[in-house]
Amino acid sequence: MSTHNIIEVPVTNLFVKVTIVTILHIVTSIMKHKLPNQEWILLIHQLPPKPTSLRVRTWRKLQKLGATAIKNSVYVLPFNEKTNEDFQWLKQEIESSGGEATVFRAGSVEGKTDDEIIAAFRQQRDEDYTRVRAELDGLFGAIREQKRGGHLSLGRVNHHEAELDKLHTELESAIATDFFEAGKRSAAIAAYKRCQKALHTEQNRLDVNTKLGDAHGTTLNPAEYQGRHWVTRPNLHIDRLASAWLIKRFIDARPRFSFVADGETVEGGIPFDMFGAEFTHHGEDCTFETMLKRFGLSGDRGLAEIAEIVHDIDLKDNKFNRHEAVGLNAIVRGLGELLKDDRKRIQQANVVFDSLYALLSKEGAITEKKKKSALRRKR
Repeated sequence: MSTHNIIEVPVTNLFVKVTIVTILHIVTSIMKHKLPNQEWILLIHQLPPKPTSLRVRTWRKLQKLGATAIKNSVYVLPFNEKTNEDFQWLKQEIESSGGEATVFRAGSVEGKTDDEIIAAFRQQRDEDYTRVRAELDGLFGAIREQKRGGHLSLGRVNHHEAELDKLHTELESAIATDFFEAGKRSAAIAAYKRCQKALHTEQNRLDVNTKLGDAHGTTLNPAEYQGRHWVTRPNLHIDRLASAWLIKRFIDARPRFSFVADGETVEGGIPFDMFGAEFTHHGEDCTFETMLKRFGLSGDRGLAEIAEIVHDIDLKDNKFNRHEAVGLNAIVRGLGELLKDDRKRIQQANVVFDSLYALLSKEGAITEKKKKSALRRKR
């Protein structure tokens, strides 16, 4: 095959550093080491110094397409109609921004055998699969540990499902550009299926509990409360701050908060800790306790302990006699003095409640382990 048969896209613009001789030299048709019917599509570009964003956009686009670099500013994809079209669009984008680009179809590439190019593609995808698998394994480990500790609430399952959806998108993106079936693909897919099965099992179990709870008018499904508008009174203190944290952390991943005077309403809003609201004080329960029960979160040890502390501060009846109440009350009062903006107050309080929840959940797990160990010794 002559070198003239390799270039099927006409060469129109020559670069300062990349001449027609260089281009022809790169894409000479050397059949040695060539796989049957394997052809390549190459993009060679030269980008102007400005705008600097063009270099970043071009690099990101090449990464998204799954292209691999064989030399400086020379990228390759296996040839087919789609990859040819992808490179042609990128060429047009580069030229419209003041750069220069040429696209070639080649039978082989000098200095690189087909096996070496294919190995480079597989290595890139294996790196993607390794990263995604590591995150999936971490997610599966979190699900397993939370299940063992009794902390896997419906709200957490919904958050984990959102994370799994994100990782699934990344996995699908890697598979879409895995042109030569990289070796670590199957392990990444297996990790995804393991997470998916674990979450579906827990979702089904919690859905059953939710339906049973709904029959008694006690349990609500957080999945039905996503992206909602939550309304409460201004000048937030312990019960409303804790409830806002609970909403954001375990019920609604994308909440909006508004603050109005008692008696005022917001169209489509869900009031909490307000007179006549569903989510407010009921019997001996403060609003935080009410929301735990209504959303089926009472079984979470960390949340249950925070509820006792919030109750003692808010209702001042020392029902649970929690020694942490004095310290948490001082912190919340300090936030009230420091921050008059309720949204900023929520942001700062969220860090406090996240920290308290992490501590109480860990201590609860240790206590439970000691109890089980003591029981085994008695037997």
